[in-house]
Amino acid sequence: MAVVEGWNVFTEEEAIKTAIDKYGKDPTTSVAYCTVAVDDGRKSLEFQFWFDLFLKLTNAAHIGGAYARVARRLFQIGHF
Repeated sequence: MAVVEGWNVFTEEEAIKTAIDKYGKDPTTSVAYCTVAVDDGRKSLEFQFWFDLFLKLTNAAHIGGAYARVARRLFQIGHF
């Protein structure tokens, strides 16, 4: 079951707005909640969508590209 219905046809802006509407937090936190909520250990397309969007937001917030690359790798190898 999708965390947010229609995630696969959203633009990034629509996805962020929908995540904020659902969780009521700032954009990065709301998208992170969507990522965690959909993670069932199989790394589905929906998970990848939300996780990629989360990485874009963290990079935009100047957390740093190195952090984002490490986070992506940890998710890929199943440490989260």
